[in-house]
Amino acid sequence: MSSVPSTLERTSVRRSIGLASNAARLTVRSAQTVTFWAAVLLPLTYLPLLHGGLEQAETLRFAGLLACNAFALVAGHGYGRD
Repeated sequence: MSSVPSTLERTSVRRSIGLASNAARLTVRSAQTVTFWAAVLLPLTYLPLLHGGLEQAETLRFAGLLACNAFALVAGHGYGRD
């Protein structure tokens, strides 16, 4: 006996792959949207830190915010290019 998959099995596998592909595409699109807007809005958080001058603890926070903003710029770069 050969184990040739039936047409129904192949169709079901194709649907599953299609659903997984759509879910992955939606996840990537959502992540790009969130990171794009984070890159836009994160610089607003710099203002309170810079207003009073940077002390030792605030310098570390400022560097962390810059790193987060750089990541958001790279990750959200493709937003709106569909």
